[in-house]
Amino acid sequence: MDILEQSISGDLKPNASSQGELLLLRRQLQEHFSTIRASVVGNCINVALVVAAFWSSWSAAFFAILLLPFFGIMGSRVQDAAKFPKAKLDAVSLTRLKRKTEIKAGLLGTWWGGLMLTLISNGATPAQQILCACFGAGMMAGGAMNFRSLEKAGIYYLTGSGLLTCIGLATVGSAAGYAAVGMGICYFATLLVSVKSISKNIATRHEREFELRESAATINMLLADFSEQGSDLLIEFAHDGRLVNPTEQLAAAAKRPVETLAGQSLFDMLDEGSERDALVDHLTNSRIIRNHSVSLVIGSEKIWWSISARPVREQDGLYRGIVTDITAQRQAEEKVSYMAHFDALTALPNRFQFNQRLEQMLREAPDNVGLMYLDLDQFKVINDTLGHSFGDMLLKGVAKRLNQSIGSDEIVARLGGDEFAVLFKTNELRTIKAVGEQIIKSLENPFRLDDHDVIVGTSIGIAVSPDHGKDASTLLRNADLALYDAKDQGRNRQAVFEAGMDEAAQLRRSLELDLRGALGKSELCLHYQPLVRIDDGETLGYEALIRWEHPERGVVMPDSFIPIAEESGMIIPIGEWVIRQAMDDLTQWPEGKTVSINLSPAQMRSPSLITTMIQGLSKTGVDPKRICIEITENVLMQDSEANLATLHKLHEIGVQIALDDFGTGYSSLNYLRSFPFDKIKIDRCFVNEIDTREDCQAIVRSVVDLATSLGMTTTAEGVEREDQVAQLRSEGCGEVQGYLFSKAVPQSELTDLRKPFESHAERLVRLEERRVEKSDAAELLPQKLRRGVMK
Repeated sequence: MDILEQSISGDLKPNASSQGELLLLRRQLQEHFSTIRASVVGNCINVALVVAAFWSSWSAAFFAILLLPFFGIMGSRVQDAAKFPKAKLDAVSLTRLKRKTEIKAGLLGTWWGGLMLTLISNGATPAQQILCACFGAGMMAGGAMNFRSLEKAGIYYLTGSGLLTCIGLATVGSAAGYAAVGMGICYFATLLVSVKSISKNIATRHEREFELRESAATINMLLADFSEQGSDLLIEFAHDGRLVNPTEQLAAAAKRPVETLAGQSLFDMLDEGSERDALVDHLTNSRIIRNHSVSLVIGSEKIWWSISARPVREQDGLYRGIVTDITAQRQAEEKVSYMAHFDALTALPNRFQFNQRLEQMLREAPDNVGLMYLDLDQFKVINDTLGHSFGDMLLKGVAKRLNQSIGSDEIVARLGGDEFAVLFKTNELRTIKAVGEQIIKSLENPFRLDDHDVIVGTSIGIAVSPDHGKDASTLLRNADLALYDAKDQGRNRQAVFEAGMDEAAQLRRSLELDLRGALGKSELCLHYQPLVRIDDGETLGYEALIRWEHPERGVVMPDSFIPIAEESGMIIPIGEWVIRQAMDDLTQWPEGKTVSINLSPAQMRSPSLITTMIQGLSKTGVDPKRICIEITENVLMQDSEANLATLHKLHEIGVQIALDDFGTGYSSLNYLRSFPFDKIKIDRCFVNEIDTREDCQAIVRSVVDLATSLGMTTTAEGVEREDQVAQLRSEGCGEVQGYLFSKAVPQSELTDLRKPFESHAERLVRLEERRVEKSDAAELLPQKLRRGVMK
C-alpha cells in the first residue's frame, strides 16, 4: 500500500492543515529512505578508498577504531530504512524518526569531517592532502544529495563535514591550503543554499501533489454523489446515437434494465419531431450539444430531458455529457401557456385567445363571422349575497351548459366575470339567433349549488360582419351595445345590433353613474299609494314606491333605474334605505296605518336584510304588524329554500308577508303550500277586465276563495274604475288599490294623513250617496243605453 494511502487510513485524523504537513513529512522521509541504500554503498566505497590510500600511513588498529562508529551509523540508517514502510506512521513516530535522521546526518557529517581533519593534520603528504580535499568535497556533495529532502538533516551533515574539512585544510599552513579553505567554504555555502532550495522545491512539489490528490478525491466524490443522488444523469453515446456505458441511474430514469439499454439508440427512445431531428443533426456534424430539449414517453408518462454533451477527444465519435430531467419545468411552462389562453375556472378559452381567434376568422372570412356577447342576469347580486364560492360554481355550470348548447363549429369563451362570448363561422342571423334561443332556454332552468337552487337567465347581444363591423373591436363593441339593449328590453332575451344603440347605451351608462351618487345626494324619495278596504273605502295603509328626483332628468320612474341598480349591485343599499325610510315615515302616521315594502330577489338573498329590519324596528319603535313585505314569485324561484327560511325569520319578528302578482307564475299554489302568507295580491292583468270578461271573474273568484280558506287577505291591484270595485266586492275581495283612489304621491300629499279620518258610518253614507247618484243618472238615459251603463 502507498505511504499516502496508509496515512489516510492510519490512526492519525488531524485537521486539513495538520494532515497536509504530516503527509509532506511522510513523503520527505520516504524520498530520503528510497536512496539510502545507494548512499550507504557510496559511503562504504569512499571509506574503502580512503583506507587504501592511507593504509601504509596508519595502523590497522587505528582504522578499526575509526571505522567502528561509521558502520554503527550506516547500520542504524539501513535499519531505519528497512523499518520505515512497516512502521506506525503517526505524528509522534514520524517526528521521532525525523529527529533521529537529522541526528544521524549530523553524526555522519561530523565523522567524515573529522576523518579528513585527522588525516590532513597528521603528516599527510601533499598528494594525500589533495586527495582528502577531494574526498571532503565529494562527501559534502554526496551528503547534500542524500539529505536533500530533509533540510535540517542536510544542514547538519554539511556543517559537520564541511567545517571540519576546511579546518583540516587550514592546518596545512600554506597559500595553497588557505586557497583550498576558501574554495571549501564557498563550496559549503553553495551546497547549503542548494540543500535549502532543493528541500523547499521537494516540499512544494509534495504539497501540490497532495492538493491535486485532494482535488481528485473531491472531484471523484462529487461525481459519485452527482451520479448517485443528483437529479442530473451522466450519459455517453456514439455519433450514431448508440448508448455507451449506461449508468444505473440513467437506466432507472428510463425505466429499463441497464443491460438492455447498452447499445440501444438514443434516437429510438425519443419522440419524433423537430427536437429529435436537431439532435441528429448536431451529432452528424460533430457539434457541441448545449441544453437541447427532447421529449420521450416512459411507460404512459411523457417526460422532457435536456441534453448537454461534447465530443471526447481521446475517442473519435464518442459524446459524453449530462441529461437533466426538465419535465416539471416544461409542465410549468405549459401550465403558464394554458393559463395565458384558457380561463382557469371554466376551462373555456379566455379573452386573449378569443380575440386571437376572432381576428384570425376575420382574416380568413371577413364577410362571414358572427359574434354573440352575453352575460348573466343578477349574477353580481348572487355573487355578493351567496358568496364567491357559489358564484364560481354557477359560472362552471353556465360554461357547461353553453358548451352543450353550441355546435361543433362554434367557439365559446369566457371574457371575464360573468361575461361570455360565442364565435360563429357564419353571419346568418337566423342560425345565430336559434343558438341564442337554445342558450336562453338552457340557462332558464335552476342551477343546483349545494343546497341552493339559483336561476340567473342571460341577456345576449349579436353582431355580424360585415354589416355590424369589419374588425374585431367594432364587432365586440356593437355586440356589447346589443347586449345592453336586450337588458333594457327586460332581460333574458337577445337583441341584434342596430344603428342608434350606441346613443342609448351612452345614456344608460350616464344613468348608472348618476345613480351611484343618488343616495349620497338624497335624490331618492318614497311615494305612497293607498290600500283601501273595499267594504267602506277606508285607507288601511300605503305601499311604498321609490322615485328618483334627478336634478336634470326630473322624476325617474323605477322601471328605468331599478334594472340598473340590480345589475350593478346597488339594489342592496337602495333597498336598505327604502326599509329605513318607510319605517321613519310610518312613525308619523296614525296608529293602525300600515306600510307595504317591496323586496327584490337580491334583497332577499342579502345577509343584512334581517339585521336591517330589526335595527329599523328598534330605532323607530313601530309595531312590526304595521309592516308588510311584498315579494313576487321570482323571489321564491331564486334559491327558494333559503328565501323561505328568510321569510320565516321575518314572520317570527312579526312582519306580515304578501305574495305579489299572484297567478302569473307557474308554481304559485306550491308557494302557498310552502309558506303561510298573510296576504295575496291579485295581479292587475286579471283586474283590468274583470268587469267585462268572465274568465277574469272566475280567476279572481278562485283566488279569493283560496285565500279565504287559507285565512289570507286578498288585495286587487290596478283598480281604475268603479265597475271593477263593484265586481271585486261581489267576488269577496277585501282590499283594492289603484289610480281610482290615488296614484303614488309623496307623503306630504297624502290627504288622509292631514285631515280627520272619516268614521265607518260616514264612509258608508258617502258611498251610498254616490250609488244613488249613479242610479238617478241612469234613469234619464234610454233603456238600451241604460242596460249598457248598468253593466
